[in-house]
Amino acid sequence: IENALVQETNFRRAMENSMLTGMRALDNDGLITYVNPAFCAMTGFSEDELVGRVPPFPYWPPDRVDENSRLLTQEMQGRSPAGGIEVKVMRKDGGLFDARMYVSPLVDSRGQQTGWMTSMTNITEAKRIRDQLSASHERFTTVLEGLDAAVSVMSVQQGELLFANRSYRLWFGADPKGHGQLAGQIQALPFMTVTATPGASIDSLPAEQLTALGGEPREVYVEAQKKWFDVRSRYLQWTDGRLAQMLIATDITQRRRIEEQASRQAERAQVTSRLVTMGEMASSVAHELNQPLAAITNYCNGIVSRVRADTIGKDDLIEALGKTSRQAERAGQII
Repeated sequence: IENALVQETNFRRAMENSMLTGMRALDNDGLITYVNPAFCAMTGFSEDELVGRVPPFPYWPPDRVDENSRLLTQEMQGRSPAGGIEVKVMRKDGGLFDARMYVSPLVDSRGQQTGWMTSMTNITEAKRIRDQLSASHERFTTVLEGLDAAVSVMSVQQGELLFANRSYRLWFGADPKGHGQLAGQIQALPFMTVTATPGASIDSLPAEQLTALGGEPREVYVEAQKKWFDVRSRYLQWTDGRLAQMLIATDITQRRRIEEQASRQAERAQVTSRLVTMGEMASSVAHELNQPLAAITNYCNGIVSRVRADTIGKDDLIEALGKTSRQAERAGQII
């Protein structure tokens, strides 16, 4: 029996010594009764320096004594959250690290609670990664929220609106039908019926092929908004692996109005240009016609004056009439 007890004790001791999780036991008065090697390695204090200590413990940062005292009181009252508590721990050399502690009652073989058992894990690196991811997500969200374009992501199979930025919510609210309207179809989920080949639905296509495709930009008019949008689309795999369609819609209503106004102005300019050309042409024709007509008038008046004065001979009359005839021919050629 003694040998079996020794073997079991050695086995349990070996497990405790090989654990990477720090273990600390407190009695009902808050006195440390046990720490394992992992706890000592984390804090830098030896077992002799910790066992028998009462609060404040040496691994409490000086500026967090009040907070840790409150947490310890909460722990001794059995009110620690099931998800653990996040605390700052000070090593013996003064360095700090983030830790998460889980507390459970310590019950003896007779079923009586003799204290509290606390497990501690170092979460410094995990917290750093989490903070980096959180900061990256915040930056990414800030950029998307600041865009003047509407960005929306819709799952293909479920038709669920997975993401919508501020501009989308401003124009369409949280309604997934806005995504369908931007997709340029009557149905709210038009992309569910898109086929790559006759008889093959989009659900049957490999996600890799769809995500590699980039949709051509299209200009879509949304009647409900009275706006024109330049819509760009592509398929992607969402964070949970679902196939989704992302749309980026830019409001181009003002640009369309400017283009239409410029088109009307260009048309009016062309009409004006034609009118100016016609005016110049009419002025040139009038000028050219005026010369032969004036000559004809002068010849006729001269002939009339000399006939009345009986000072013109037959040859002179014929010559004058010939010149008049040639001027009339010239006028005809101009016409």
